[in-house]
Amino acid sequence: MSYFRLRPVVALSTLLLYVVVTPGAQEKRSITEHDLMKFVWVSDPQISPDGSQVAFVRVDVNEKADTYDTAVWIVGTDGKSEPRRLTGGTRDSSPRWSPKGDQLAFIRVAEQDGRPQPPQIFVMSMHGGEGRAITTIPRGAGNPVWSPDGKSIAFSATAKPEELEPKAEEKGKEKPRESDVRVITRAVYRANGVADFGFVDPDRPNHVWIVDVPAMGATPARPRRVTSGEFAANNHQWSADGRQIYFVSDRRAEPYYLPADSDLYAVPSGGGEPTRIASIDGNIGPYSIAPEGRRIAFIGTLRGSPERSYSQSDLWILDSPGGVPRNLTEKFDFDIGEVSAAISGLRGARIRPRRPGIARGTR
Repeated sequence: MSYFRLRPVVALSTLLLYVVVTPGAQEKRSITEHDLMKFVWVSDPQISPDGSQVAFVRVDVNEKADTYDTAVWIVGTDGKSEPRRLTGGTRDSSPRWSPKGDQLAFIRVAEQDGRPQPPQIFVMSMHGGEGRAITTIPRGAGNPVWSPDGKSIAFSATAKPEELEPKAEEKGKEKPRESDVRVITRAVYRANGVADFGFVDPDRPNHVWIVDVPAMGATPARPRRVTSGEFAANNHQWSADGRQIYFVSDRRAEPYYLPADSDLYAVPSGGGEPTRIASIDGNIGPYSIAPEGRRIAFIGTLRGSPERSYSQSDLWILDSPGGVPRNLTEKFDFDIGEVSAAISGLRGARIRPRRPGIARGTR
């Protein structure tokens, strides 16, 4: 819920140097907090596989409810058409095209009795019709990623498999009361962006699940969990052949006591034990798999020895799973921001110049 709350004071402080022109009088005036309510912006643009359209999230301020309304919109890349709304919800986000571009997956937070429900994955046909839910995961689902063949979607969730088991309703029997008492056993027990007042449940790490996309009108398939255990699996992607799921994980208990370190793993899409694919003395962040399926480029940050308060990120490449990653930007005094793969090789690193006069790795 915190994502949708307004932050007018903070936002206003960043805009005090701007002025607003009154349409009627054409007179300049200082910006006020009321102008923030008129702001509209876009995020998370996703280009269709054929490059002809872009799906994006439009964000509007809902002043009455003191929230942000989000919906998925679409516009042609030729610039000749006006953007149009694609989804009808007020909390729709994360549009993701199917490989053929004939379907679009997105996340929707529906409301029931005026209260937001856990986010679920919806899929809609680009030939027309409303989106349909393909998950009903307790505590919600997120980060949808289509399989290369377009038949399945991998997603993240903190649910447990037994919670998806159908339960027979016993008439006249009251549900057992669940205690709201929390026993804190770890140093880090709350975090931003976590439901239920931010309390982190160590028994519910984030795991990768897969659900088959049903045909139009068919009953949604039952999702299956791919990763398991006490350690979270994040930033999942399919391998080029669809046989594996890659993910990033720090597989150490209570890692906040230790130097930063996360590795890249792969697990069979049917489930099984994960295999470590890449490791450096630090964190592995965003990564991209080359179309041929072997090489992997990623953003990595060495923690340094002794550990530094800030370490500059670099662009790394792994020539084959299990090999030794190579640092491509070790000699460059830049922070690396994004990485993408191209058919002709690995390219597309975006770099942000740092301030001159600061020696690399000294912060």
